[in-house]
Amino acid sequence: MMVDIEIEIDGKVVHGYPGESLISIADREGIDIPRFCYHKKLSVAANCRMCLVDIEGNPTPQPACSTLSSAGMKVHTNNEKAKTAQKAVMEFLLINHPLDCPICDQGGECELQDVAMEYGSDISRFTEGKRIVDDKGIGALIQTDMTRCIHCTRCVRFGAEVAGIVEMGATGRGEDLKIEPFLSEGIQSELSGNMIDVCPVGALTSKPFRYDVRSWQMNSIQTIARHDLVGSNIFTQTHKNKVKRVVARDNESINETWISDRDRFSYQGVNNENRVLIPKIKIEGEWQDTSWDDALDFATNGIKKHAKEGSQFGTLASKNATLEELYLLQKFTRGLGSDNLDYRLDASNPNNAKVLESNISLTELETIDHALIVNSYLRLEQPMINHRIRKATLNGASVSTINAKAFDFNYRISHSVLTSPQNTVATLSGVLKALHDKSSKTLPDYLNSVTVHETHTDIANVLLNAKNPVVVLGEHMNGNTCSDQVAKLVSEIAKASDAKTINASLTGNTHSAERVNFRPDNGKNALQILSSDLTAFALFDVYPNFDCIDSKNAIEHLSRDDAFVVVMNSFDDESVSSFANVILPIASFYETSGTHINVDNIAQSYSASVKSAGESKPGWKVIKVLADLLNLQGFDFTDSSQIADEALSLTPRISEIEVPTSNSKMPNITTVWQYTPYASDVVVRHASSLQQTQIGQMSEASVCKATAKLLKLSEGDLYKGVPVNINESVAEGCVFVHTNLPRQLGVV
Repeated sequence: MMVDIEIEIDGKVVHGYPGESLISIADREGIDIPRFCYHKKLSVAANCRMCLVDIEGNPTPQPACSTLSSAGMKVHTNNEKAKTAQKAVMEFLLINHPLDCPICDQGGECELQDVAMEYGSDISRFTEGKRIVDDKGIGALIQTDMTRCIHCTRCVRFGAEVAGIVEMGATGRGEDLKIEPFLSEGIQSELSGNMIDVCPVGALTSKPFRYDVRSWQMNSIQTIARHDLVGSNIFTQTHKNKVKRVVARDNESINETWISDRDRFSYQGVNNENRVLIPKIKIEGEWQDTSWDDALDFATNGIKKHAKEGSQFGTLASKNATLEELYLLQKFTRGLGSDNLDYRLDASNPNNAKVLESNISLTELETIDHALIVNSYLRLEQPMINHRIRKATLNGASVSTINAKAFDFNYRISHSVLTSPQNTVATLSGVLKALHDKSSKTLPDYLNSVTVHETHTDIANVLLNAKNPVVVLGEHMNGNTCSDQVAKLVSEIAKASDAKTINASLTGNTHSAERVNFRPDNGKNALQILSSDLTAFALFDVYPNFDCIDSKNAIEHLSRDDAFVVVMNSFDDESVSSFANVILPIASFYETSGTHINVDNIAQSYSASVKSAGESKPGWKVIKVLADLLNLQGFDFTDSSQIADEALSLTPRISEIEVPTSNSKMPNITTVWQYTPYASDVVVRHASSLQQTQIGQMSEASVCKATAKLLKLSEGDLYKGVPVNINESVAEGCVFVHTNLPRQLGVV
């Protein structure tokens, strides 16, 4: 345990620990010290010198960020000696800085502006011309104005230390020093937008926000990002009922001070022209705009006519729906006498896809010494969870992977096993058997015939030697018809190695869906709903051409003449228009209050940041009114907080994962269809800047030479509408499709 010491700052006795920096002690005590290069989450560079302080006994001022405390130290932050040094530094920083504050997007929230007001001079002694630095484009998300750069190197250190990709660096010396990207392709990190936040001046600003509105004109609303399992804390900044910008909000236990680019820039989708703004009904095959009263009457009459028996009704919902919407939807469906409901639209085996428990917190992930990642490109799919694991690797943790493709993680992989979906069960069984052999435990009967290979033994050894391991199961397993066996084997591997588990196969707000039992007890699951003789359907923010694993069959089934489909969507979609009978426009992200439950099982509620666009209404209100018109009981709610209270009072259902005994037959060659993170839900798909990034434009079907030969594919051919890339990073017997294109292009 560290010993508490006393030091004196500006005559005030404060407490700290030996070796703690002076600036961190001062920040904790509320003592202001100016700075530019220092950032609490980055390494200490001590290159701006703005934080110079006078320490008694030292002949010259010292930087508070790199000076470590010791007992009895006396520090002065604002005496004449410290002030003179700080003002001298400020004068040098302003020598070449342009006088363009009136047009700079950083104006009003610029650290340089704030510090210059106190430490700068109204007269410059510098008479030579200011230098000009040519800008290099670094992508669709970040606007550069590098003449404003003061060489604090925060962006460089963020890339190297947090994003894990060294993309920016310093070239030249002295006045010729420039901060610029190393690659002509620009910044490619999925966390790149954080460079905007850490930049203390206007050198790096948001490109989508450029010249839009002044910072002081906006209102900031605390809310939650809903695209992944973390539920990052954010501020939405609004002006005239439009979301103009999203920035990170500090929460050490959830997202620290960072957010992913998906969370930062997806707001553009909400303002997209493709929003559904007016209720519509289909009369004799033609769409007509109508009033809410007429649309609701049309919907309820259609449900009554086509679902005289409740069992003829089925409901499908988006993984990104709020807790309140999911709770009311299941209550609505079951109130009609139906148990046909599901959110697992991308699961090839939803009947057996049991839920694997996540039993490690986000902060605990930083303390692991080994991670086994199964069926996941965690870096792009769950970037904030991946960030925590990367922090663990910086402290010495190792990582192993079992995937269909070798991915570009931003940390070193010690053991990488390539295995196709049809061989994943055999691979995991081999690891589990090796664990039992090593620990001399009784071997379960289902492992007797399993063959153990050297790679299985290697992974087992690392797990057993680790003191604090975790096994991560990713979303690639959703398309595996043996997903139940995969989940069970991961659970058994964790038990045999005394490891924690984290289920990253769930995403969005699926923990809320599980909490309110939004899947069948005895009714039909998603695949069965979309292939049975049901005659009435409700779809909540569902777009089958992207969301359903067999989109072609789903659209054809919903287009039947005897089917009546009520759609509650936030965006227009041609495929939905082809089968829907009524479209009720609902509020999108940032336009509704609600609750998101994250991977730590923390329920985070938020209010609407802006009013619903056009005539769209919050989804929970639409469901409530439909229920009232159908005379269903238990919908007497006046605001979303009442719904959340009732939903959270439910006892969560515990899903037992059965021992894998099924022998699901799989084809010799399988396809893993994985969306880019900027095609994962309807909002990000409509965010134009995200779609212009390299990650957003990823679209390739990767296949090894042997499999390409069997499929008679050549480089550049189209596989299910996606260009083929032949390389040896993919397991034999598998085609890995990573794309922003809808599944409707081909049957997967």
